[in-house]
Amino acid sequence: MSMKLSLISCIVPVFNGERYLRETLDSILAQTYRPLEVIVVDDGSTDGTAAVVTQYGARVRYLSQPNSGPATARNLGLVAALGEFTAFLDADDLWHPEKIARQITRFHKRPEIELCFTGFKNFWMPELAEEESRYQGHPLAGPQSAWSICTLLARRVAFEKFGNFHDGAREFENMTWFLRAVEQGAVIDVLSDLLMYRRLHPNNISRQYGMNGFFPVLKAWRDYQRKRSDG
Repeated sequence: MSMKLSLISCIVPVFNGERYLRETLDSILAQTYRPLEVIVVDDGSTDGTAAVVTQYGARVRYLSQPNSGPATARNLGLVAALGEFTAFLDADDLWHPEKIARQITRFHKRPEIELCFTGFKNFWMPELAEEESRYQGHPLAGPQSAWSICTLLARRVAFEKFGNFHDGAREFENMTWFLRAVEQGAVIDVLSDLLMYRRLHPNNISRQYGMNGFFPVLKAWRDYQRKRSDG
């Protein structure tokens, strides 16, 4: 391949993620694409998160901040990132080994793209076996809608153009950022491939915060989908 390969910055915000973080980092380091930089932003963890990251040595950069939420952690990662492209993965989720490679191929084919998403699939931890059984045949158990911060690969300049994660209800900053980018004319592409796996466990943030603050975001999301189908 004669073209210069772009550095991809992979940002992982984490709060007390000792249990799952190793699997998450391994799934990033198993990517078939290179070069990558991996940046873990510790959001004030009180468990063994820092010790997990230390085991990776120079392969993973470690930053820390007082507990301020995942959006602030992602913003800190953006400031430190050196890559031409940026991706995010939560500290309990996983990537398919070809996730970055397939997305960067799409960017090369369509240079006008600013944001690229993929499909993803949920999986349950063993302690939630009863919940998993209850959702068999439910849409939640099948391929999921392409929007997820953990499937995003974005040109670094997109964050200069559309801003960072700052203006949403706590835990919904990702969606409000995406909708803001849409309103400003972001060029978006979506791969149907299932390239991210979202772990469902008892401590998911969505379980902790429930629907509080979500309804305005949901309305904006539905408005976006309606405009997209009409267009």
